[in-house]
Amino acid sequence: MRGTPEESKDLACLLISFQILTPAYATLLFYFSFHYPIESAWNAALFSLETRTYVRYNGKKKNLRGAPMPVDSDNFEQFCRRFYSDEACSRALFPLRWPRGFRCPLCDCTQFSLIRTRRLPLYQCSACRRQTSIISGTIMEGSRTPLPLWFQAMYLLSQPDGISALRLSDVLMVTYKTAWHIAHKIRFALQSSEESESLNGHFRLNSFYYGNPLYPDARQPLLIGATLDEQECPTRIVLRQPDPEHVDADHRRVRASGYHAFVQEHADPLADPVSGQFGKLHPAVFPITKSVTSWLNFTFNGIGAKHLQAYLHEFSFRLNKQLQELSSLDAILRQCAVTRALQYDELTRTKPVLVVPWVYFGSRARWKGFHLRRWGA
Repeated sequence: MRGTPEESKDLACLLISFQILTPAYATLLFYFSFHYPIESAWNAALFSLETRTYVRYNGKKKNLRGAPMPVDSDNFEQFCRRFYSDEACSRALFPLRWPRGFRCPLCDCTQFSLIRTRRLPLYQCSACRRQTSIISGTIMEGSRTPLPLWFQAMYLLSQPDGISALRLSDVLMVTYKTAWHIAHKIRFALQSSEESESLNGHFRLNSFYYGNPLYPDARQPLLIGATLDEQECPTRIVLRQPDPEHVDADHRRVRASGYHAFVQEHADPLADPVSGQFGKLHPAVFPITKSVTSWLNFTFNGIGAKHLQAYLHEFSFRLNKQLQELSSLDAILRQCAVTRALQYDELTRTKPVLVVPWVYFGSRARWKGFHLRRWGA
């Protein structure tokens, strides 16, 4: 029995609502289910869910996408009630900021007196009289945003699918610019955590692409390194956007120098890399590449080359904590408490990226027209 248009539409909408498929994939599924039996469409959906969402780890399947968004409102409400004020957040920040007790950043003295005359507490050193804020040396330093909003943003970014700046601005009731800056400051902290650890032992190195395959000259080549255990299951991954100097701009292909640079920068000197420069993706790596590209498209509607690496850090941070069976929220809170603040001009400054292909055509419309003529449209 072939599916009716109503059944096909309901199926596509259901899959989007549960985040099994992106809208683009659901559109193809709509066409598929209208021309073929509805059971085949369900099988196609299940196949897509299986290949794009899961990875096998230690003989068990682990969900890379996690629970469907929105996040569990009860847990989020409990978190908001727990950290409802600047005072409550300051009490939680103190042991994260100074795990072994207060240390003066100037003289390393451990004795202090507490000053409560300002919105946030100040810790005055008993020896040199230097006053230190609870948020100094953290990603929140210099920010006028209340601490509860910072904590809520960390909670939302710790969820399996993260959150876009547009949606974060709605939840926190702040401007889009403020939400975007907060999210990138948190991602900067995650970047510091990811860059502090290297791949070791036996690991696999492959390249893959982010972007629409219908426009091959606009895709972004990426590298993924995955440490594998004895069962060929990933225990840690590293996602990197190669430097434009290591990419063949005409064919969007990573050169051999890009693989060497990745190994030197992100692998232990005693590690045993296996490169798949001219081969297929490793079976344990392929689902991860599909998951990260789907996550970028579904959650953010696509990311440009300038800030792409920050989002790759966010994805790999959460996945690595999941593979290690650790709490992403606890790790984010601790990392944000010991990472310096990312300044806005540092975030928005020019970065080396691949030149967009429509520059050579004079306009984006001419570039699209060129591809349309190639397709015979």
